[in-house]
Amino acid sequence: MAKVSFIFVAIALITGNVLCQTDATYAVSTSAPGYKINGHVKQTEAGLQIPLTFNAHGNKKTGVDTFGKTIKDLIVDVEYETEERLHVKISDKAKKQYLVPDSPLGFERPQIKHYASSKDRNLDFQYTAKPFNFKIVRKNDKTTIFDTSNLPFVFEDQYLELSTSVPKDANIYGFGEVTAPFKRTTNVTTIWARDNADDFYRNIYGAHPYYQEVRNGKAHGALLMSSHGMDVITTEGRITYKVIGGVLDFYFFAPKSGKPNDLSIAYTDLIGKPMMPSHWMLGWHHCRYGYSNISAPETVKRKYKEANIPLQTLWVDIDYMDQTKDFTFDNVKFPQDKMIALGEDLHKDGQNYVVMVDPAISANTTYAPYVHGTDMNVWIKNADGTDYIGQVWPGYTTFPDWWHPNATEYWNKEIVDWVNLLGVDGLWIDMNEPSSFCLGSCGTGKIDAGNQPYRWTLPQEEQDKNHALQEEALKKMGNPPGEERNLLYPKYAINNGAGNLSELTVATTALHYGNIPHYDIHNLYGHAEGYITRNALIKQNKKVRPFVLTRSSFVGSGKNVGHWTGDNHSLWSYLKNSIANVLNFQMFGISYSGADVCGFNRATTEEMCTRWMEIGAFYPFARNHNAIGEPDQEPYLWESTAEGSRNALSVRYEMLPYFYTLFEESNRLGLGVWRPLIFEYPAYEELTDNDIQTLVGSDILLSPVLDEGKTSVKAQFPGGQWYDWYTHELTVDNKSNKKVKTVTLDAPLTHIPIHIRGGAIIPTKTPKYTVGETFATPYNLVIALDKKGQASGRLYIDDGESLEVKSSSDITFTYKNGHLKASGKFGYKKAEKIGSITIIGKHASKLQKAHVGKKTTKLTHGKNDVTLEGVSIDLSKSFSIEFK
Repeated sequence: MAKVSFIFVAIALITGNVLCQTDATYAVSTSAPGYKINGHVKQTEAGLQIPLTFNAHGNKKTGVDTFGKTIKDLIVDVEYETEERLHVKISDKAKKQYLVPDSPLGFERPQIKHYASSKDRNLDFQYTAKPFNFKIVRKNDKTTIFDTSNLPFVFEDQYLELSTSVPKDANIYGFGEVTAPFKRTTNVTTIWARDNADDFYRNIYGAHPYYQEVRNGKAHGALLMSSHGMDVITTEGRITYKVIGGVLDFYFFAPKSGKPNDLSIAYTDLIGKPMMPSHWMLGWHHCRYGYSNISAPETVKRKYKEANIPLQTLWVDIDYMDQTKDFTFDNVKFPQDKMIALGEDLHKDGQNYVVMVDPAISANTTYAPYVHGTDMNVWIKNADGTDYIGQVWPGYTTFPDWWHPNATEYWNKEIVDWVNLLGVDGLWIDMNEPSSFCLGSCGTGKIDAGNQPYRWTLPQEEQDKNHALQEEALKKMGNPPGEERNLLYPKYAINNGAGNLSELTVATTALHYGNIPHYDIHNLYGHAEGYITRNALIKQNKKVRPFVLTRSSFVGSGKNVGHWTGDNHSLWSYLKNSIANVLNFQMFGISYSGADVCGFNRATTEEMCTRWMEIGAFYPFARNHNAIGEPDQEPYLWESTAEGSRNALSVRYEMLPYFYTLFEESNRLGLGVWRPLIFEYPAYEELTDNDIQTLVGSDILLSPVLDEGKTSVKAQFPGGQWYDWYTHELTVDNKSNKKVKTVTLDAPLTHIPIHIRGGAIIPTKTPKYTVGETFATPYNLVIALDKKGQASGRLYIDDGESLEVKSSSDITFTYKNGHLKASGKFGYKKAEKIGSITIIGKHASKLQKAHVGKKTTKLTHGKNDVTLEGVSIDLSKSFSIEFK
């Protein structure tokens, strides 16, 4: 084993737990010999190809086989894929190491027709020969953004280590999925998909080995395209990757502008643009786990309406299933006819319907989906070729192997038949890390043994005994034939929150199609299910955009699915951290994302739920959801929560055209719908760790109360004018280009402070109870003037649901010198009208009338605005309005 330097670090968590690293987790392999160039460096059409060989010391045992078998001969492929993206892949010459598959179930590698020329590219690859090190330099300002110099480089079959130097107190964002502050501090981020209730600083459901850095006001990013488990260490002056397999497949990004938003565009150019939601998906959603019978969701629907709190989509968790088996009904508590009738009733009232489907299929020979899958041979296998049988909600279960050639056909039939029967508008796929409640194939030979007790219902002594027996059986099963790696217990133990890699999931020795061990493919499982489920829904209905919400995700999942941040807790710390969690997924290219509003686990309080509803109303995906056994938390249960919910959701529904336009921009360009302040204002150093406010797009600033007992909030405002959403009063006029203004805002319990950026034009609607009713009202424009009396904005219009959009409008509004102009593409065929225009700002107070065509109309003056009312301006062509 290589000599290791030890660093003591203790991380105190805001939940009160402490994760201490007193071992080698933070260390680097200081005596690792590394590699040297061995032979000719080849110039290629794409860039360079560099042969490496192990840089053995005189004592050839030093630094050899640290945590695996040293691979002596490597190839470095350097490809200048675009002007702003550089691909550096360090792989074994023999090509035996596992690479993320080039497919929609893994990562579809881009087809490059023309590589960036040396004069156009903004990234440069520099290297030394012995030992081999490399730097990535941003050419337009000669900044080194990735530098492995004087840091260890280890490449073994089950352990890869590479580090880069970063500045002290670097502004690092990303690496997930993890519950943690948005700006990464000194800690270990473990990437290994795991069913875990959102522990702070521990690995949870998804795998995103990507980060962005904002340095001196400019942004760059790096992605390690790997499906293997890893620890990523962020500590002072260094980022270190410790990976338990595969290759080092890096992509580096550096937009010429240096803007963080342009970095998001460059990143999603590679991984795929986020999916485009339908109108209805942007409304308010409600769910709980633990409905006792069909009358419970029926009552929720009715009481939302009685309280006049908008409800667009009602969800039903696994409660509806017969013994929690997919594609079944509990015919006592949730009979088929009443479940179908619930959907019909929702649709009649312009609302929508979503239910859960889990990937684990009950291993019961009387259960049709199991028989069907067995006939098609689609299950994950044990090392000996038998079906792998774990344990999930229905007891012993099999797991579809999404990589099997028959898996798509199998899942298509089950999904299409189910959706046709029940009439739901979308599916919620959960437990897809995949989760399994026992260790190994604990159901082997027991599939006809009837209902099995869940391990957590057994006495602790029996649980421990069963676990020991399962571990013994797993070891006895052994590795797949011909596999030389230690798949169960690799020598380098990543900081997995569950300990053993096979705990609470499919064993790492299980086999996927092509004899691929689960060890290599684990982090892709939920991602693959999301792709196949989306396509099954398209097969069921080719006309409308499919709705799939997933728990587990991977790089590029946002093309196919939305995501919620999992089983959080009704604690103020989780309310506060939800903003960082959502911002992370905007950065990861999954813009349709949100957290369980009011918290999933534990009992919420009236104050907490009110505050959570106020910010949750603006999550890109907005849903209240809580756990079985916990008290109800529907927002109509408390007077203040009901009022705060009505207030916040009224604003969200008013902003629906703005949200929809942002989602189109996200789908087309890759920008987040929510954006951290530092990404919009990278020159403001004070904003680097602000993750308690957020921007919706570039023009709406949310400043929620996130602390118990508070009725005010200290909010940071970048340069420019910022107007109160509700009163249109100028709250802040910040003339600085680099310094924020901190203002204490009043925020009584039922109020969330919202501000409009001066210079923005926001398209709105008149809020109604449903999304459909809201979109049926005329458009309104809110014009917030900057200090020059100018503003601009954008509106995207289509039919709000078509998968293949045949007609749309993309309209730009500009206001300057008293003239409002609308220009752009006017392709949407159905009549759309502007009903009113409100102008905010000191330049507006002098306006008295407006010329619309040949008609002159007097303006209505408010305290802080003027409004052109009662008009009907056609949005089918360009127009100009003169305000005098």
